[in-house]
Amino acid sequence: MSNVIEHHPPTADIDRKKILKHLLEHARLTTLQAREELGIMSPAPRVLELRRLGHNIVTTLTNERDITGRKHRQAEYGYFSGGIKE
Repeated sequence: MSNVIEHHPPTADIDRKKILKHLLEHARLTTLQAREELGIMSPAPRVLELRRLGHNIVTTLTNERDITGRKHRQAEYGYFSGGIKE
């Protein structure tokens, strides 16, 4: 299954590692957190790649304000115990 993500640039691997580390430490990550705290502008493709690698990540939609106070509908990713699907 790893050949599914081989065509992505090295930064994609770095972004996947950042997302996974955050999820393992905090269990949840929003799109705005990924952008503002991790510097990942488009976390959705990286989360999809992590799922394809077997990680148990679910998405829910939430509303949250950005640093300017503007409200956004966004994804919230959750990592569930058991981690990698067999």
